[in-house]
Amino acid sequence: MVIASNENTQIRLATDNDFEDIFSIWLDGINTSFDKELIEENTLKEKFSLNYSSRQGIFNFWVAVDNQNNVLGWQSLIKTSNNPFRENTFAESSTYISNENRYKGVGKLLLDFVMKEAEKSPLEYVIGFVSIHNEAAKKITQETGWVEVGQMPPSKSNNSNILKSFLVRPV
Repeated sequence: MVIASNENTQIRLATDNDFEDIFSIWLDGINTSFDKELIEENTLKEKFSLNYSSRQGIFNFWVAVDNQNNVLGWQSLIKTSNNPFRENTFAESSTYISNENRYKGVGKLLLDFVMKEAEKSPLEYVIGFVSIHNEAAKKITQETGWVEVGQMPPSKSNNSNILKSFLVRPV
């Protein structure tokens, strides 16, 4: 079921059949945020599928598709707290666009749509992490109401050289 659209792109909730496309787009895009060599691909897929299979309500995945239903990109909101007082008030956002569809407005369309959906929900804040070198993502988050609250300090237990900004979107 299409829930939003423009001239060439529709947004809809992801289905079980979209998993492989979503996972493939994620694998292609994680190099700017993660060192995927640290975890074997089958383990990545297994862990990713746990989030995907637990989608429900506002904690979900949405896809942008073209007129032939090809997945162009996706957006998710993942639950970040199990505290009984906070469990439905925080989500972590992820947006990934296929290589051939980047810089065409798909990411902004997805993020803007999902933030409007979040505003209809019990969520209070959506958080996100963006590589400090990802200028396109930083621009989109600024245009869609996100606030950069700082930069994540290097972890003492991880050798990641990918520095990230910590962003919050009040809902």
